[in-house]
Amino acid sequence: MPFISEAASAIKSRFGFLDQASEPMPSVRSSPDLFKSAFKENLRDDHGEGSVNPSFELSEDPSFWKDHNVQVIIRIRPLSTSEISLQGNSKCVRQDSFQTITWSGHPESRFTFDLVADENVSQETLFKLSGVAMVDNCMGGYNSCMFAYGQTGSGKTHTMLGDIDGGTGRHGVNCGMTPRVFEYLFSRIQKEKEARREEKLKFTCKCSFLEIYNEQILDLLDPSSTNLQIREDTKKGVYVDNLTEVEVTRARDVIQQLVQGSTNRKVAATNMNHASSRSHSVFTCIIESKWEAQGVTHHRFARLNLVDLAGSERLNKVKRRQKSSGAEGERLKEATNINKSLSTLGLVIMNLVNISNGKSLHVPYRDSKLTFLLQDSLGGNSKTIIIANISPSSCCALETLSTLKFAQRAKFIRNHAIVNEDASGDVLAMRMQIQQLKKEVSRLRGLVNGGAENHESDVWTVSFPGSPGSFKWEGLYGSVSPLISDKRASQKKEYEVALVGAFRREKDKDIALQALASENQAAMQLVGAKERSLVFCCLNLKNSFFFFYNFLNI
Repeated sequence: MPFISEAASAIKSRFGFLDQASEPMPSVRSSPDLFKSAFKENLRDDHGEGSVNPSFELSEDPSFWKDHNVQVIIRIRPLSTSEISLQGNSKCVRQDSFQTITWSGHPESRFTFDLVADENVSQETLFKLSGVAMVDNCMGGYNSCMFAYGQTGSGKTHTMLGDIDGGTGRHGVNCGMTPRVFEYLFSRIQKEKEARREEKLKFTCKCSFLEIYNEQILDLLDPSSTNLQIREDTKKGVYVDNLTEVEVTRARDVIQQLVQGSTNRKVAATNMNHASSRSHSVFTCIIESKWEAQGVTHHRFARLNLVDLAGSERLNKVKRRQKSSGAEGERLKEATNINKSLSTLGLVIMNLVNISNGKSLHVPYRDSKLTFLLQDSLGGNSKTIIIANISPSSCCALETLSTLKFAQRAKFIRNHAIVNEDASGDVLAMRMQIQQLKKEVSRLRGLVNGGAENHESDVWTVSFPGSPGSFKWEGLYGSVSPLISDKRASQKKEYEVALVGAFRREKDKDIALQALASENQAAMQLVGAKERSLVFCCLNLKNSFFFFYNFLNI
């Protein structure tokens, strides 16, 4: 595919992914300059020239997402050549374990996170620790989000995008989280289809790619669409109006959209980075699945957001920020809008943390396009991963400390993620399922109480209002082999999900009726007030008339 290869070369050129001219072009592209330095030469700390930082074994915790909805990861990149030339090999941070890191400034500060990944952690390892679980959550019907935060040049785009080889469809060792996520997603989809073929399982995936530049939303898949508007709907939630959505069926389709959109993204050179991202990018995939079981049609969907934020290198006074980043003219305007959105992001997270501690505060989601678009990911229905990228160099100490403090606050966000699933089907089949569940509950209670299980009672009579008679329904244990107990358990879970959906719809209807009743009461009160006002005016007119009549008679 010539277009993809050319676009891949273009994005590598803009993001600094090209190799040095003196070296031949390998089949797998090398990483950006910040990640080219050999690890053994750069793994030195403050305690001595040439001493090597200890490596910490990282392991995945499968039970994490059962109790938590927000995961915060710190990623430390290697020292760059420019940082070594300015400050040598001195570092401002020291990793104490796979979850703790110490900022060695004054005063010394220690931070604890869900995971701290040093410069030895590869792209593949980071994906296995966080990306795999995120895809599994999406397959289970949970909204998920991953976004990279940090100063310019800290490795956000390398983490999220990395090297993309659009020509072969195969990723290299420096391929980022986003391509790996979709490669794993479509492999999971294929396995699910094969395992549940009898349920007629179908998947639909639609992708969109946008950037927020100078507080305007631009469609990266259609550069002619500018200044798009954010809408909010009770069913859709928050979405961008007229944003291009492309249906994809394999990982290579997603790579093509990534390459096409990334070449349109705003980047520019500053003193901190020769190819700095000057906008926030959001790659979104809507994953929908449908299947049939026991006469009931199930519909599950999940929204996956992959966000690469613009650099946050300007933290102190405005003039000092401009000087350190080399921002002039258009760069200054960009920097102002980047600071505004990141400041709003920090305020939103701070207020969300205070709310989780019992305080009643307003969360200013609408003060920024970024926070408005990601409000579900930040404090709503989503399982969210925050990767805070930092530089270990002493020349970036203040920026690194600010990023660590931001990540520490974000760790206390409390999201409320739920499975996005609904079920619809024949009323008769639903009532049968209710009877099955009741029978199963009764049987389990009998077992708990030590009573003997009567399998003959697993056949019972079901009657329905309006039906001419009744018929017998054979239960779970009347004539079913124990070999399919796993299938019964799966069916039971499906019935429970269907009941939850039905109860939720009933609850929504009750809430809507209560709202209408409140509106009706308010309207009646308003009418009463208007009537009282009208009567009062009439009395005043009557009194005025008698006053003038008596005055004329006098």
